Amino acid sequence: MKEIGTVRTLRGNNAEVEIKRNSACGDCGACHVSKDQSVMLTTAKNPVNAKSGETVEVEMQFANVFVAAFIMYGIPLIAFILGSSVAYYLVGSLNLRWDQVLTSFFTGISLTVIAYLLIRQVDRQGRFSSKYQPVIVAIVEKKETIPTPMEKRMGN
Repeated sequence: MKEIGTVRTLRGNNAEVEIKRNSACGDCGACHVSKDQSVMLTTAKNPVNAKSGETVEVEMQFANVFVAAFIMYGIPLIAFILGSSVAYYLVGSLNLRWDQVLTSFFTGISLTVIAYLLIRQVDRQGRFSSKYQPVIVAIVEKKETIPTPMEKRMGN
């Protein structure tokens, strides 16, 4: 998955890159950019030593996009389903006088929150950031671009 962006700031071996949302972008939400926003900021590895203000080509391995999406959405979903199912079964089989449906729902929600907190903690430790981080692969010449309909509407 390749995108063209502009380097905004440098941070050691990384660069903060502003990428304009293109017309092929859907509404998957992977980039956390709403329909009303025309740009997103990302931190990318900078092995080509791009300077601030340069236009660059940023790449993220397609397989890594799916793995990152699974980490952020799949693991919490599995935690919710597993928590709800186990709680539903346990409340029913142990003859507890708790509401079986509500207990299983809140257990599932609780495990989903715990899964997100664990993912956040692991990410802060740096286990995800380097492997799933985009990489600047080339510095490109800035060309005259034709604004997309969204950019025209946004006044960019």
